[in-house]
Parts: sequence; structure tokens; C-alpha cells
Amino acid sequence: MTRSAAIRPFRFGVLAGGAADVAQWEALSRRCEEYGYSSFLVPDHLNREWGPLVALALAARATRSIALGPLMLGAALRQPSVLYKELATLDLVAPGRLEIGVGAGWLASDFSRAGVEMEPGAARIRQAVEAVTVLRRLWNEGSATFLGSSHRVLDAVGEPRPSAARWTMGGGGPRMLRAAAEQADIVSFSAQLSSGTKDNRFGPSARAAEFDRRVRWVREAGPAADPPEFQCLLFAAAICASSTRYAERVLTHMFGLPPAEALDSPLALAGSVAEVCERLEERRQRYGISYWVLPGAQADAFAPVVERLAGK
Repeated sequence: MTRSAAIRPFRFGVLAGGAADVAQWEALSRRCEEYGYSSFLVPDHLNREWGPLVALALAARATRSIALGPLMLGAALRQPSVLYKELATLDLVAPGRLEIGVGAGWLASDFSRAGVEMEPGAARIRQAVEAVTVLRRLWNEGSATFLGSSHRVLDAVGEPRPSAARWTMGGGGPRMLRAAAEQADIVSFSAQLSSGTKDNRFGPSARAAEFDRRVRWVREAGPAADPPEFQCLLFAAAICASSTRYAERVLTHMFGLPPAEALDSPLALAGSVAEVCERLEERRQRYGISYWVLPGAQADAFAPVVERLAGK
């Protein structure tokens, strides 16, 4: 893999689900911008997290330039032309700063709490692809009629008119990743979360070799002339004195893998600042992943990594 052909400069994002109050939320978003993080992102789950679009609007008013977006909006839980209206209005608050993630949904409790049937994986992926098709048509063309198997939209109006946005899709299986390669500006790599719960059954699919396969699927399906940016959301991250001890204490239980295999997964990142930077350089060279998203709780600890690598 040559740098000119496949390797982009490093970018870093923060995934934050909420705070004790609005003041702390605004302070966190400002701090991430000051540290040099490229994006401030929020999840979309029906647990204790804040509502993503209102939370992003609050962060937009507190910051000036950091990209903002949901990672990921559950396509099955929202009608796309209604969602467009909210996203386009958010763009008025943060023009040109949106990175809009749309996904198939994986957490079974989100569907049960919303009173929505959780379709099989293939159907949920189709819902996500159709939702992005409608959203992008409204965004770029100002109107949309779309008669799909999951979404049917007649004469939808793309108002207010937004500025440019970037679109993120991703997952851990071949069908979702190939769709992301065709539809998205940013492809987000993950494990296969097919159990529908937050347990360690995803572990075997988090091994490093599995990410080699995922990257190959995307490269084969995506456009050669303008390939998407590669992103990875870290499940576990820590700046610590001993990555081995962290793997033994935390990662082996979280991933259900031997410590060395868990530490080698692209979904985990631990060690000193120098060790973490070295691991990221190696992973960018191996996978082409240059955009790394950290858990919100680690935003302060990883600031030295961002300072050292962002944009390089």
C-alpha cells in the first residue's frame, strides 16, 4: 500500500453520549475542539444517552469549527424525509460541519423500546441504504420521490436548503460494508454485532485478520477514483503504563479473546502516548484507517495523541 494511493492524514473524533448538564456538555465540546479533534459525534440509542440531534445543536452553538454528527442514526427508527428536516435545520446552526452517520441498527433494546419490529439484518441494511438514498437526494436535489421496499416517499421537499455534508455508513459484515463503500463518504469499520446485545460474543469478529477482510470488501466495492475515508470507532481505549496489564484486566473480558489478540484488534487501543501513536501508524499502514473515534471519557487523556498525529 502506498501513501499516495491509500493513506490519508490522521483525524480523530470523540463519541459522547451526554453530560451531567448542558454547561458540562458545552464545555466538553469546546475542549475537544481546542484539543484538535476533528469531530464531535453522538450515538443514537434509547438508553441514557441524550437525544442526538438536540445534543448536536447544543454543541454547535458552543463551538466554531469542529465537525458534528450522529454515529449512527438508526434508519429503521426514523422516516427519512422527516429526519431530513431535522438535519437540514441543524445545518443552519453549524453550516458545512455535519458528518451524518446512518446505520442499520444493532441493539435489540432500541427496537423494543421504540415499539418497532427488529427486522433481519438484510432488511435493516436495505432500510439504511434506502434512507440514505432519500436523504442524499433531498440534500443535493431539493426534492425526492422514492418508492422502495422499506421507504416510500412522494414529492418530499428538501427545505430548508442545507450546505455540504459528509455521509457515514458502516458495520462489520460484507453486505453493510459493500453498501457503505458505494453510498458513503466515510466508511466506519466495526465488528459483527449480531447478538443484538452488549456482550463479548462479537470478539472473534474483532480479530485483526477480520479487519483485513473488511478492508478488502470495501476496496473491491468502492470507487477507485475517489475512495471513501476509513473510520474506526474504538470500543476500548486507555493511556496507561502497561498495555499488557490493561489487556489482561479489561480487554480479555470485554472481547472474550486472549489478551494479545484483544490488544491487537483495531477496536482496542492502549499504552503510553508513544506506544499508542506507533500502533496507530501501523494500523493506518495495514488497513488504511486514518480516522479514529474515541469514547468521550477518553477525550482528555488522548489529547497528546491528537496533538502529535492529527493532520499528519
